[in-house]
Amino acid sequence: MWRRLFLSASLGAAAFQMLPGAVHPQANLAKATSPEAPAAVSGQRGDALYHGKEPLTGRIRGHDDDLPPEAVRCANCHDAAPATSASARRLSRFSPPRLDSALLLEFHQRRGGPPSRYDEPAFCKLLQTGIDPMHILIAREMPAYNIDDAQCASLWSFLLSRPPAAKDSAAENSADKPKESPAEAPGTKP
Repeated sequence: MWRRLFLSASLGAAAFQMLPGAVHPQANLAKATSPEAPAAVSGQRGDALYHGKEPLTGRIRGHDDDLPPEAVRCANCHDAAPATSASARRLSRFSPPRLDSALLLEFHQRRGGPPSRYDEPAFCKLLQTGIDPMHILIAREMPAYNIDDAQCASLWSFLLSRPPAAKDSAAENSADKPKESPAEAPGTKP
């Protein structure tokens, strides 16, 4: 008899959980005792995460300790001015790109492999593991982040809203043109 009673109670509970809109009693208890629900996904939240107004946690791969939040702000490296002198570029083998919609969504060739681009799951995988869309481990200086889905989606949304970096057309034009000697400059006499 106990067996039959236990079996019918088990089947009844399973059938109840399958009903649309049915909520298991323990689910309400879990909601009542769980910490505050995660914040919504938004570009504004992504901006706060990117600039460190909402702290992130991360660590260098292979290390046990988290870095301080001010050290893992995305803007620290990805908004830094690139090294201008040849000696500074030689000293810094780590030069992270400026993150924007063009870098993430356009196909780019990485390390001689076929062109690839990011999507949100690949971007989140990179943040958590350091592995890019071509399954290549990126520079160790990039922290591996302890980031949840909502934080990652917010960062993705913010970065897609950033316009591509403006190229310095004056510098490009002067680099493409041969330099004129003073004797050949317009308006001067030889």
